[in-house]
Amino acid sequence: MAAKKRVIVLGARGVFGSLLASELQRDYDVVPLTRGMAFDPRGAFAVACAAGPFQQLDRGLVRTTVDAGAHWLDIADDEMWFFDLIDDRALDARARERGVAVIPGLSTLPALSGALVRRLGAPPHVTLTLFIGNNNRKGVAAIASAAQSGNGPLRTPDRELLRRELGIDAQAFVKFEIPVAAPLLRFLGRAPRLAAAIAKPFRFGTRGGYVEARAGNRVERIRGGDQRLAILPLVFALARLDDVRGCHAPSVFDAEELLRFVEARA
Repeated sequence: MAAKKRVIVLGARGVFGSLLASELQRDYDVVPLTRGMAFDPRGAFAVACAAGPFQQLDRGLVRTTVDAGAHWLDIADDEMWFFDLIDDRALDARARERGVAVIPGLSTLPALSGALVRRLGAPPHVTLTLFIGNNNRKGVAAIASAAQSGNGPLRTPDRELLRRELGIDAQAFVKFEIPVAAPLLRFLGRAPRLAAAIAKPFRFGTRGGYVEARAGNRVERIRGGDQRLAILPLVFALARLDDVRGCHAPSVFDAEELLRFVEARA
């Protein structure tokens, strides 16, 4: 029996990191890491990062991973982090030299949202919605990310990425199950740890959520019964890295294959 490939999960104590580590446990030798623990990717097959907020993460972690000959995958929806990685020509060249891939954004946005847009047939204008259920844990990173939007569109990679890849205009929004959640989140956005603590006693309603792509009266949607919807694109990608080298967006993978995988598992 072949030895399991070693995968380091960064942020393994967080909401999404713990889900990711649990999901990978059966098929991989999972090494969970949290803040303050020594990071050494030598000998690992891949580093799977759920250690947000990504706008505060050290990009040196990615270079260290690539230099060690390991793949880097993450669930980032922060547009600056995302484009800093996929547009980094030096990092791309180094990853190809080392025979590994760097793929950010393997989450609901932009991986699943982009796949849904392709299922719609890439219409010229599309509205993306991330629906967040109330009856679940909400981590500091997720709250910090959602709070940045205020009343307007989410600042995710989707708009620029879909313009580049498909030539379409897209905007992404977040929708909360509990109406009061949006103004509360905006009010507490600068203190996400406090917001996460306040949210704990008020878990009722839906555990999961969905991602939706809408163009006129045409809608494509993918639902999750729990929060694993956010980490399943990374699980999907991890098993499909044999021929992928360099820095890529999630669209390097087939959209329909990704959606079928997530629909079956979510």
